[in-house]
Amino acid sequence: MPFVELSAETWVYFVVAVFTALAYYEGFWLVRESLGLYLYVRRTTAGARKLKDAEGRFLYQPRVAVILPCCGVDERLHQTVGRLGCQNYADYEIIFTLESEEDPAYEAIGRWTADWTLVRHRRVVAGLTQQRSQKIHNLLAAVEQVSPDREVLVFLDSDAVPSADWLGHLVAPLNDEAVGAATGFRWYCASGGIANGLRSVWNAASVTLIRDEQRNFCWGGATAVRLDRFKSLDIARRWSHALSDDYQMTRAVRDAGLIIRFVPQALIPSHDRTTLRGFFEFARRQLIITRVCAPDIWRTGLLLCTVFVFGGSAAAVLFFLCLLGWFGSMTAGWWAFAGWMVVMLLTLALVTFRQLAVRQILGPPDVTWKDAAWDIAGIFFAGMLHQSVFASSIGTRRFAWRNTVYEMISPDETRVIGRLDKTNEQ
Repeated sequence: MPFVELSAETWVYFVVAVFTALAYYEGFWLVRESLGLYLYVRRTTAGARKLKDAEGRFLYQPRVAVILPCCGVDERLHQTVGRLGCQNYADYEIIFTLESEEDPAYEAIGRWTADWTLVRHRRVVAGLTQQRSQKIHNLLAAVEQVSPDREVLVFLDSDAVPSADWLGHLVAPLNDEAVGAATGFRWYCASGGIANGLRSVWNAASVTLIRDEQRNFCWGGATAVRLDRFKSLDIARRWSHALSDDYQMTRAVRDAGLIIRFVPQALIPSHDRTTLRGFFEFARRQLIITRVCAPDIWRTGLLLCTVFVFGGSAAAVLFFLCLLGWFGSMTAGWWAFAGWMVVMLLTLALVTFRQLAVRQILGPPDVTWKDAAWDIAGIFFAGMLHQSVFASSIGTRRFAWRNTVYEMISPDETRVIGRLDKTNEQ
């Protein structure tokens, strides 16, 4: 077959068509995942009434130890502590774990819990670490202080404010032997300015995939695991020199062939304010951790993001070039416009299903019209936002987290570089 030489213009059309077609494929897949999230949340919330008796008490209530690592006084830490003290749960203890008694959270927690009489609680001082993240160091110190009669460990982040039924819902899936861990996730609220809106858009993309038991992970901000499983999976050893509690626990559960179950009622809203710099450092840190601990996930995310962004953007650019008469014909331009609109409509569909799913769990003021507006507006810029953060996570393993600078040598080895003078945003 003779070689057919194509013109430069035809090659441009061909490349744009290929990437747009790939964006279609990815778009339809994401819409399916988003619809799956909506249906999963609808089904789970509808069946939640079976978890309680006629008086509203949870039927499955193993004895729980809730561990809350703290570093500084977060904006809503007093609300987190207050909600923990009034959970709809019969038998649970709370262990607040900190680096030192000089941490301002130590005195604040003591003051806020001074009149508690119904819930057992205590503060544990872990000391400084040089071989793992300070958070993991605090967690391990707390695990050693868990009462011997406890059956389940629950981990909660200090900037997450749980609902009254949060603990009962999070623990409930552990009644299934196939479930290795139950997890929630964070919903960053868009109210609070541009930085909060951008953070909400960036985080929302992960919410779409959290229900998939083949792809989800243990979010350290709200995770429950049976104590015997924690020991048999040797999670403490996996944490010994690590930085990420999330990924190490996820690997342990996956290696054992167990399920990570997402609990919609453990989707926790976060109203903490951030800045543009604070958001970018947070997002960059998360992707650096992912690149080191789960490189396959990082590469897949980068590829999917690149394809989706380039597919939609290439069609849009070609349309405007044709419209202005700088390239090609208007026939090609209108085809490009149609391709661009299909990508936009697919993105709108996945955003719509995602927002509907979240609204089955959260209501005002945790989810408002601003969340939907930012999510929808993100159709036009979220891809470039993700691309810029991905690019910033390439070529380094060093970052600041809270008041400490770390370097990730590997998923299982961490180097503490130094301390900062002030507490960074989580």
